[in-house]
Amino acid sequence: MRGRVIIAATALGALVVTGCSGRTTASGGASKTCAATIGMEEVFSGPQGPPGQIELDFAQLAVAMDNKANHTKITLVHGDIQLSPAQATTVTQQFISNPKMVAVVGGGGSQQVEAIGPLMTGAGMAFISGSATAAALTSGKYPTFFRTVPNDSVQGPQDANYIVNNLHPKALMIVDDQEAYSTGLVSAMVPIFQAAGIKVDHESVSQKLTDFSSLVAKVTPATTVVVLPWQIVANAQQFGRNLAQQHKKAVIFGTDGLFAPGAFTIPGSYVSMFGADITKIPADKAIAAVCKSGQTPSRANVLAAIRKTNEPTSILGQPIRFDSHGDVANGKFFLSKINSAGNYQLIPG
Repeated sequence: MRGRVIIAATALGALVVTGCSGRTTASGGASKTCAATIGMEEVFSGPQGPPGQIELDFAQLAVAMDNKANHTKITLVHGDIQLSPAQATTVTQQFISNPKMVAVVGGGGSQQVEAIGPLMTGAGMAFISGSATAAALTSGKYPTFFRTVPNDSVQGPQDANYIVNNLHPKALMIVDDQEAYSTGLVSAMVPIFQAAGIKVDHESVSQKLTDFSSLVAKVTPATTVVVLPWQIVANAQQFGRNLAQQHKKAVIFGTDGLFAPGAFTIPGSYVSMFGADITKIPADKAIAAVCKSGQTPSRANVLAAIRKTNEPTSILGQPIRFDSHGDVANGKFFLSKINSAGNYQLIPG
């Protein structure tokens, strides 16, 4: 299960409760049920489909729990974006043409958000991502965009400095997969490595590549760390197998796209993530609600309410509050190391 599952559940809970909570009359009796439609854009098919299906289960559970707790009638509509910007655009066009839809969770990775950002902005539709980390997404060009995860300007330097200060490589390889998420992280990390005097071999491969033997052949004996800011977990797992086949000892350091206990299991690898262990975090809480003020949910008032989000605790292990750009305030990443049994062990601090 990928860590972004809990992030998606958090994002959806924020939208649902913000968009519509139960209303009462002046005498204390229940009023007409408050109804709204929420969209969810994620990858539900292909190699990345299984985590998306788990996210959908969490989302549906969140809707059911909120409907029961708040006496609301929230409808969840989901669309499969297939990790494709073009497909994300198609799903978004369907969503914004639905007059009942007030907000969206999605859409997946940074490259999908780049594709749908202009459409969401034009429609005045709030959309919250639990996984898109490219720093440029919150530069102001998409004013209705929010995310519950820190951006690459946090993750890139944090991960790079950990590598410099704790793994002490004299030479490393960093490989982008030619997508916005990956290239953004590379841009944030490479200057830190170079400033530390580390020899950097920057490689680039397509996400469609499935055999990394030729790439692994470029890993020299002096290269002790390979940084993989990738999204395709199966590719990273295969890269690790190719390393072992060629008897290369370099340690893999993956970013949040590779946080996949049970799927990415190369022993000795490191993986960063924007959420800690969910089993050790208090449950998520409800936030401000449009319906409690007697309003009918709309794209405009849901957007305004989301901007005012101030949740003191969450299943992320940290408060949820958005800054003026839509970034989660004071976000941080956590780091795990994979042991010999393939289990993730959280590194303190």
